Amino acid sequence: MPDDIEQETRQRPPTIRDVAELAGVSKSLVSLVLRASPKVSDKSRVAVEEAIEELGYRPSAMARSLVNRHSGVGGIITSNAKDVFHADVVDGVSSYINEHAPGLVPLILHGNHEEEGEKLASRRFMEMRAEWLMFMGSALPDATLESLGRETPTALIGRWLESDSIDIVVNDDRAGAAMATKHLLDLGHRRIAHITGGRGNGARAREASFRRTMQEAGCESTVVEGTYLQQGGAEGARQLLGASGPLPTAIFAANDLAAIGAIDVLKRAGHRVPDDVSVVGYDDIPIAALAPIDLTTINQPARQMGQTAARLLCARRNNGSLKGQRVLLEPKLIVRSTTRAI
Repeated sequence: MPDDIEQETRQRPPTIRDVAELAGVSKSLVSLVLRASPKVSDKSRVAVEEAIEELGYRPSAMARSLVNRHSGVGGIITSNAKDVFHADVVDGVSSYINEHAPGLVPLILHGNHEEEGEKLASRRFMEMRAEWLMFMGSALPDATLESLGRETPTALIGRWLESDSIDIVVNDDRAGAAMATKHLLDLGHRRIAHITGGRGNGARAREASFRRTMQEAGCESTVVEGTYLQQGGAEGARQLLGASGPLPTAIFAANDLAAIGAIDVLKRAGHRVPDDVSVVGYDDIPIAALAPIDLTTINQPARQMGQTAARLLCARRNNGSLKGQRVLLEPKLIVRSTTRAI
């Protein structure tokens, strides 16, 4: 490295001018290399890359965004920061972007399943000129989501919405709940209770499907309110334990975390799972398969949902004329050791 460049760069971070001088090329050619332009010769590309490595040069994302009018930011808004399912969705988003849109940086803000929290998060992303928005579940009104969808490419995961301006990616909650309930009915259970997911997206569809499946089987439905958290499942189990009449022989919880919370309460009360009470969850989060839990559940393809939403959004990012699409993914029953025949 020439002495004057070395002396100067010791005092400050290296710039694109330093790279150009060291490589013996113009600043515009360095810019072409940074953009992976095919117009650069192999010899020049190698010279620039070696200069970047030697100087430790790091391009400024902010500066690039000012020049090309693209922020490089993809905004992800979760409704529940504690939900393991959402982490799997983000993993799917990241895997797609790393392979197909490496220049895009997905950032995450949490709305905490509150309308105001999600409005604040979306506003912050819009101020950052996010190139798309992705909601994992949402407490926002339909009209607010539609408005965002008309302003920037937007996807909604886990909540159904009739829209031509938003990409919708959901699993078939009704089919999944029917699978869970029919599995318990096939094992001979008739006293089956459902712990709901409260206000969670898809919770009411799962509850309605449970009630319908029980009715078609000629059985009464027992439903107690819960949430998509362990505490919600635990509270639902306490309601069932405190109710008059016999304890249900099986429980279908709205998701895996609720199922785990219910199992904990049942075991602490002296009830064996599945010998006394069979339990089914929903989502098939990674811990559901661990030996101490080994939960029978409904697989909702979280990673695939994230990949699908990212693919749709990146397509609309590159072609703003595309309309929003609706994708319905099929769930699967995963049988483990928390259910048995009676």
